[in-house]
Amino acid sequence: MEELVEKAKNKDNEAFDKLILMMEKEMYLISKARLHSEDDIADAMQETILKAYKHIHKLRDNSLFKTWIIRILINECNNIYKKRNTISLDDNNMEIKDENNDNDKLSFYILIKNLTEEERTILTLYYYSKYTTKEISNILKIKENTIKSKIIRAKNKLRNEHGGEKNG
Repeated sequence: MEELVEKAKNKDNEAFDKLILMMEKEMYLISKARLHSEDDIADAMQETILKAYKHIHKLRDNSLFKTWIIRILINECNNIYKKRNTISLDDNNMEIKDENNDNDKLSFYILIKNLTEEERTILTLYYYSKYTTKEISNILKIKENTIKSKIIRAKNKLRNEHGGEKNG
């Protein structure tokens, strides 16, 4: 991935397109944890891609591309949320629109739909995208110990909500 980032920094549009294709599914799922409207998700992703394209030359460490673009995405999701303020925690349309959709992903999103926006984002980054607590801390600009506490609290909420079942 670092080679592609370097090429993209040198105005190689094909390399940038490949990077976006590699990140597209993850970006969608993270957006879905923050926003429920497909239009809002598409807007957040589009704005993220535009900003990443314009500013990729400013990325100092090519190995941090994933963290960098996810941070941009979360900021865009937050901007859209603030503008529209339409997120519903009881959204019954929590489906993952992906041709490779499987029951585990859908179950994950149904499971976390009643958590707060922040909890959904953290759990998506941690369990689905497999970021470390340190990486999540860098993305969200929250202390790592706070991230760990929020994961524990969210898991406890899920256990209480689902009758003591273990969820991760």
